Amino acid sequence: MSRPDNNTPNTGRAEVLSLARHGQLKFHVANNFAFAADWLYVPVHYKEASRLGARFPVLFYPLPNGQAMPCMLLKSKDKSALSAQMHWQGGPLPDVLRLYPFGFSQQQGRTHLSVYPEAPHFAGRGEKVITSRGKPTQRLRGIIKQLAPVQQAFDRTRPVMQELLALKVLQPITFTLARRNGQRARITLLASPDASVIKTPGLSAAARTLLYVHQQSCRRLFQSAAPAAADRQEAPVDTSARPDIETLIQATCERLGVSVEDVRSRKRSDTIKQARAALAARARDTDQLEALAEQLQRSVETVKKWN
Repeated sequence: MSRPDNNTPNTGRAEVLSLARHGQLKFHVANNFAFAADWLYVPVHYKEASRLGARFPVLFYPLPNGQAMPCMLLKSKDKSALSAQMHWQGGPLPDVLRLYPFGFSQQQGRTHLSVYPEAPHFAGRGEKVITSRGKPTQRLRGIIKQLAPVQQAFDRTRPVMQELLALKVLQPITFTLARRNGQRARITLLASPDASVIKTPGLSAAARTLLYVHQQSCRRLFQSAAPAAADRQEAPVDTSARPDIETLIQATCERLGVSVEDVRSRKRSDTIKQARAALAARARDTDQLEALAEQLQRSVETVKKWN
């Protein structure tokens, strides 16, 4: 498969994949991420938010229907997920970027395979994605197989977001980012700086974890962002309020790809040691060492030694 230079940003829109419109498309793997050079954020689902939030802020973007979904900024005040050569340097790769220019769209309650036909992945030589009989090629079947769990993860994110929206704690927050050409762009997303919201009774574990990841990833951002409305007058919020210990454990384990049972066990892999150290440090900073030790069925002295 050819891998030609891919230095053209994509400005097109997604379309439902069809034989009539896309039968001649030929796909090649891009060798960089220039197609996303002007993107300021990328949609993410709740299952990947923990690992992505360790490197870049996770916020929420509003949808036209009044709903919202999580997203990860591709730029922050002092760093970018894309290098000057348009290579990825942002840690784990978000699923939307990993599978681009393919995705899925919702129409009349049904999910359809979609594609960005103007993406540079379809310029030049490549492999066809639809056979002459109108069937997916082997390449496209493999892509569809990878898309299926991602679609399910986004579907499961929607009720989590409905839960957060029902709390009425997400507020517009506006900040300025530099684009690749040096121009400044103002962007307004949704955020919940008040850390006490995590303690809301009845909040599901998924919603609580997503809120925690959001707030931890955005601590620096909250310090410099301005409210979207010029006349908004609100009291400063305490972003240092300590999180629920169960939320802290779950979010840390998800971010590092280990289970709570792994941390409780006598296993000593590097990743498990990293999770224990991160938990011990955060518990120490929030005066919750005893609570952490109780949850993990260890002594306080043992937990102190992890950090």
